[in-house]
Amino acid sequence: MSKNRYVWLDGVKVPVSEEVYRAYYRPVWREAKQKEVRGNTECSLDALNDSGFEVADDALVDEIVADKLLLDELYAAMDELSDDERALIDALYYKNQSERAAAAERGVQRNTVVYHRNKILDKLRNILGIF
Repeated sequence: MSKNRYVWLDGVKVPVSEEVYRAYYRPVWREAKQKEVRGNTECSLDALNDSGFEVADDALVDEIVADKLLLDELYAAMDELSDDERALIDALYYKNQSERAAAAERGVQRNTVVYHRNKILDKLRNILGIF
């Protein structure tokens, strides 16, 4: 026994076949299901604030984007350094090697490493236009 199906068109209840009923409501059901799934996986800033997390407004997003752009510029500037300059920056800043350890590894005085580091940082500032 089939169930009577209806759709509402302009405030009028219209009887339709099972096929038309399913075709009419399929997008509605899909959207409802997507909202349910998104509700379980996505979280708005307001929901995070309500649950006790302190989340800044759009300024946080702007800062993240600005930091990402600056980081991309830095990597491009690093490509302009010589291999020796890049190796020193890598040792000091990415591998957290001390100035003394970097100096011992290169067979130079610590002051020489500090001098070269400062020159390389000045070069990066000039490339990035930070001065």
